[in-house]
Amino acid sequence: MPSKAGQGTVKLDHRITNWWNANLSFLRYHSNEPGENWFPNSPGTPENWVLDRRVDATQVNNTLILNPTTVATVRYGFNRFPNDSYTRSLGFNLALLGFPSSLVSAIPRPTFPAVNFHNYYPGDAMGAAGNNAYYTPYSRSFGAAVSKFIGRHSLKVGVDWRSISDDGIDYDGGRASLAFDFNDQFTRKNAAVAGGGGSDIASLLLGYPAVATGFQSTKIFENVRYEGVFIQDDIRINPRLTLNVGLRWEHETGLTERNANLIVGFDPNALNSLSARLGIPVKGAVEFAGKNGYPNQTGNYTYNKMSPRFGLAYQLNQKTIIRGGWGIFWAPSLSFSAPYTPEGATATTTPNPSSDGFNTPLIQLSNPFPGGLVKPVGTANGDATGLGIGLTIFDRNAKGTYIQQFSFDIQRELPANIAVSAAYVGSRTYRLMLGTPDININQLDPKYFSLGTAALSQSVTNPYYVPGGPGIIGSAKVTQAQLLRPFPAFGNLNIRYSDQNKAQYDSLVLKAQKRLSQGLTFLTAYTFSKNFDRSSGGTGSDVNRGSQGPQNAYNLPAEWAPSIVDATHRLSFTASYELPFGRNKRFLGNANRFADLAVGGWILNFVNVDSSGYPVILTQNSNNNGSYFGGASQRPNATGASPATSGDFGQRLAGWINPAAFSTAPALTYGNVARTIPLKGPGMANWDISIFKNFVIYERFRAQFRAEGLNAFNTPYFRSPNGAFGSSSFGQVNSQGNFPRFIQLALRLYF
Repeated sequence: MPSKAGQGTVKLDHRITNWWNANLSFLRYHSNEPGENWFPNSPGTPENWVLDRRVDATQVNNTLILNPTTVATVRYGFNRFPNDSYTRSLGFNLALLGFPSSLVSAIPRPTFPAVNFHNYYPGDAMGAAGNNAYYTPYSRSFGAAVSKFIGRHSLKVGVDWRSISDDGIDYDGGRASLAFDFNDQFTRKNAAVAGGGGSDIASLLLGYPAVATGFQSTKIFENVRYEGVFIQDDIRINPRLTLNVGLRWEHETGLTERNANLIVGFDPNALNSLSARLGIPVKGAVEFAGKNGYPNQTGNYTYNKMSPRFGLAYQLNQKTIIRGGWGIFWAPSLSFSAPYTPEGATATTTPNPSSDGFNTPLIQLSNPFPGGLVKPVGTANGDATGLGIGLTIFDRNAKGTYIQQFSFDIQRELPANIAVSAAYVGSRTYRLMLGTPDININQLDPKYFSLGTAALSQSVTNPYYVPGGPGIIGSAKVTQAQLLRPFPAFGNLNIRYSDQNKAQYDSLVLKAQKRLSQGLTFLTAYTFSKNFDRSSGGTGSDVNRGSQGPQNAYNLPAEWAPSIVDATHRLSFTASYELPFGRNKRFLGNANRFADLAVGGWILNFVNVDSSGYPVILTQNSNNNGSYFGGASQRPNATGASPATSGDFGQRLAGWINPAAFSTAPALTYGNVARTIPLKGPGMANWDISIFKNFVIYERFRAQFRAEGLNAFNTPYFRSPNGAFGSSSFGQVNSQGNFPRFIQLALRLYF
């Protein structure tokens, strides 16, 4: 099924009076973006997701000329982006699969269940998991500014207000509202011994799932509000010196939820109410918005965010200008594209499939949830929410990210209308937000590593045992390591949107630009830069793996290394040259009309980007500190050998990294390799070339022919090598990040 998209715009401009101009515009965009449809007539076909997206953007702008030296602007905007994510099996009648009516009626937006296999069909699920949600991000904004010219001063004062919301409901929690996993254990000769002749397909036919989950959720209404006030003054001290001075005050709230159905943090000092039931202290509790004195919003963001700015421009002589600037800027505190659904707003039912090691099944597909589906309870469970399981929670102590930016450059005019400049550009970022990766504050403290793996993995009596409880507190036995965690009654406590990151950027920028003359114009720039931070966050891309958590949550400064987006060298070039042939040109200037149609009006365009590769993120494929120590990742040790390999570029693709440069770090240790290694991945060299031909057919009728070559030299841009040490493909570059050469032809008519 092809993707479809359409857009329409309506705009009305009106001069209300001779001093008041206004315009109103509305944009409507709609797209239908489908995934794969391998088996069109089957509701269980994999990857059969569809994203139905709309954009409604409305804005009103007013310009008021109050007097010859005063101009005011007032604007208002409202934007909304409804996103409906579903599968082609939406509305599927679950009763056709033999499920009981009580289960069928409990699923509010049914789709074909996600069915996962251990051997028969690995990698993709029957049905499509993670694609059953409806949410609507929307924003309202208001801004007003007054510009005033007073002598040598150019003043501007204004206000800025925004309200950003994200309402919606997730129907499947990333797994599906109903999901089942099948393996071969129930059909083995001996459930405890692999390779005993079992089959996951046989388990499906018998109706014995190894895992069954049912997901329920409630709608969330979330909001962040922002307001700011600013003043800016451009002062022309004299004809050669101009100063720019400004100050901005900002305030941004944390995330709030209309019904206060929101976990705003985790209180590490709280004495959980489970303590009274067990007779022993139980540390830690979630913080619900507005409950027990907890705040109504996430984070502890700086209320008064002051942002001073200063700049200058000084004309040293007729052909030389010096510029400089410094300022403090605040970054948004949060960044997410779908509603945050905390524990309590969702509920997952996972019945026990067997009580005797998968010899005897306790549930069947005919009735996979004999006790029914657990319903979301909101804040009703109080501090018992999350006990025994892992949680992802906002950092209650986050203050907000601020950046110091500074620059200094010298610009010089050369002959032939060419201007050159050399600049230093830098920044220092403090309390940088970590969207991902998360920080597990329930990681085992390294001071216990001396006990050894045997002692830490020993199964002991669980003092936090609650019969029928979830996860950890529902187990009579746990490992000794679990009891030594800071919060032993909980699983991993992953803190998100923390401000414990920091960054440093320094660069030298050289630039040359030629204004259009004799048919030629160009712009070229070279940047030499260094970029450091302490997080491998993000979703990953062509240049890095992304989302690699820290080795040791107790020592985040040890994560300091070149950033995953550190491109040391980058050269860019763009040019346009009108060929000197044809009528009124240097060559064939007296050509007749037909000759001019053939040789005149040709324009060549070039766009080139060359960039060095990006640092490689290295981790071990097997995290020996992950299973019960709670370490998010583990890096290997360096052997002293160089990680670089020899040979030409093509030969190195199968072995970009030398595995002999590393050795496996055992459990209860941290590898001594830095978060990113000096060796960088493949670089990029891309040329886009086009040639345009302009025709003048009649005075009011013209045409333009275009021939465009994207990636004109068909140069591949290879993705970053596999950085998982211990993987069979470690160090290999196995995929391409760009498209092959595209050539497109176009004819455009003007009349």
